[in-house]
Amino acid sequence: MRACRALSLVRFEKPNMPTPAHLANVAVAASMLLGACPVRAGTQGVADLSLEDLLKTEVVTVSKRSQSLQSTAAAAFVITREDIERSGATSIPEALRLAPGVEVARIANNHWAVTVRGFNGRFANKLLVLMDGRSIYSPLFSGVLWEFEDTLLEDVERIEVIRGPGAALWGANAVNGVINIITRKARDTQGDLLVGGAGTLERGFAAYRHGGKTADGYYRVWAKAFDRGPSETLTGAAGNDYWRSLRAGFRLDASLASANHYTISGEAYGSPTGDRWNLADVTSPTGYTTTAMKATGQGGHLLGRYEWRLDNGSDAAFQSYLDYGDVNVFNALHQKRTTVDLDYQLRSVLDARNDFIWGLGYRYSRDSIDTIGLFSIEPQQRGVVLFNAFVQDEFTVVPERLRVIAGARLEHNSYTGLEPQPNLRMVWTPSPSQSVWGAVSHAVRTPSRAERDAQVDLFVTPANPPYVPLPVLTHSDASNGGLAKSEKVNTFELGYRQQAGANLSVDMTAFYSRYTDLRTAALGAQSLVMGPTPYILQTIHTVNGIDARTHGLELAVDWHPLPWWRLQPTYTYFRISGSSTSADPVTQADAARVGASSPRHRWSLRSSFTPDARQQFDLWLRHAGALATINELGNSIPSYTTLDLRYAWRPMSALELSIVGQNLLHNGHTEFVPDLLPSQSLVVQRSVYVKATYRF
Repeated sequence: MRACRALSLVRFEKPNMPTPAHLANVAVAASMLLGACPVRAGTQGVADLSLEDLLKTEVVTVSKRSQSLQSTAAAAFVITREDIERSGATSIPEALRLAPGVEVARIANNHWAVTVRGFNGRFANKLLVLMDGRSIYSPLFSGVLWEFEDTLLEDVERIEVIRGPGAALWGANAVNGVINIITRKARDTQGDLLVGGAGTLERGFAAYRHGGKTADGYYRVWAKAFDRGPSETLTGAAGNDYWRSLRAGFRLDASLASANHYTISGEAYGSPTGDRWNLADVTSPTGYTTTAMKATGQGGHLLGRYEWRLDNGSDAAFQSYLDYGDVNVFNALHQKRTTVDLDYQLRSVLDARNDFIWGLGYRYSRDSIDTIGLFSIEPQQRGVVLFNAFVQDEFTVVPERLRVIAGARLEHNSYTGLEPQPNLRMVWTPSPSQSVWGAVSHAVRTPSRAERDAQVDLFVTPANPPYVPLPVLTHSDASNGGLAKSEKVNTFELGYRQQAGANLSVDMTAFYSRYTDLRTAALGAQSLVMGPTPYILQTIHTVNGIDARTHGLELAVDWHPLPWWRLQPTYTYFRISGSSTSADPVTQADAARVGASSPRHRWSLRSSFTPDARQQFDLWLRHAGALATINELGNSIPSYTTLDLRYAWRPMSALELSIVGQNLLHNGHTEFVPDLLPSQSLVVQRSVYVKATYRF
């Protein structure tokens, strides 16, 4: 008991941070000491949940209906509310590290590269991300602008992560996976919540939420704000990646009749961020000029959802949302975008063997874009229309043993026309504790606005006589139609789940994917530009010119060695190879670099202790393999291993105090090299913060 009390007093102070070796010893010692701590009566927490209960966790993203995690025919993983809290994550991308197979790399303190099964980048474009069914996938560059997407993490009920194509139900861009961030119902957030804290990186954060009742339902209103400081460049200079945000929202859940429910939610935000770009400059001896940049994102959305039961027992739902966003990168690009989305679905149990669901959808997104300097996008305004229809039938071949799921989605977009996206799945449950599933899927990624209409000055190769007599400006031009076809993938998956006794579960997935018509570049015309500084303009065009193959293995284990101790190791193995469909040297070089954006091996180990009802101790050890991508200093990204620690204490039932140390094994490390936009490479630094949560 004396050792247990001593552990509760561990502090991390920046001026005298422990060495990596000392921290590793502390982590091991903490595990051993807490393993010797007796369990007190009344212990609560995730360590008390049985694996049977965890495997019965309901998910909706796999089949657009509620079903247990154990019975899904997909590589599904659920990040729970308590998982997020105990991880110490302060943003959605950091919380996504909890899921096996999800690759999260911090580019800067306000930018991330997030993907599933390869092709990572700041605008990773093969992962569809939803929040309560609302797409936050950006039509401008593709991918997600994570610096402008946030919510109150205490209000997140769970994050459902589906690895592998989900296009048959969710549509284009769900190529390698779907992430659905599901917030809590208003009835589960009654009363008041006050959160505040600060640290070495988190310079200050605060949030407030109030929940109450109406005549026929429940509501909540909330607001949050934070100020995150900058990191450092590779040379040790101060970065310009600050991040500040103010966001507020509401949710109303109500009933009109016993089986009819509606939800109305919305939020507004403003978020200034900083960056520093190496802008192409033919007059500079280095070929670029380092320039401090500032960006602001502001906007909001309003979402409504109505669910009802028909007389024949079928369930229907209609959802619509209006989203407005204003992204302004000063002296570069200013985008205003309005999106209207309508979605209807109907689920019918046709008989004892057939569970049938179908739906229709419509989306209209219109933008207005002003550019200067680096960018040029024409036409300035464009509206994009998306129509879709999907069907899926889940057929029970052998009751409680074998099910087959067949579905397809037909989607028509303004860029590439009609895109069919089918899939076929099977799940076999030889026993209540085991399931084997397989899937064959086809998915597409449609071109983005930038891939169709943008011109960008990429970089300058400085003059080097006699080999390069003049500076060469490489300029990407997609104004001639750009990416003409959608990227396509065919994926084969095989998965196995087993609950091996009351305290151990295993989830394993193997996959193989073949991609065609991937985005790349090809050489265009070369011309001489005269002026005060003559230079050669080398044009390249965006084309569909690469094929690729990937395969890998994803493993997640959940083990409760003791009722109050939970261990969660995960491992991901991933291989990718690319090939050019032409003899163009740029395309061939790009194909050779396809595998450079994702590590071959990644693993993590989470250890959660709940020694009594007042204390929690969490350890999170992570490793990512090396990347072959090269930063501006000419160095590749080495592998790294890092450690997060969290200790929480409840002096009273309404108040929780916690301290979190992140990336503790190094003073700093690099996780990713910026791509597409010419940002500087930055270092992920060691940090500590304290937090207080008060419920009343």
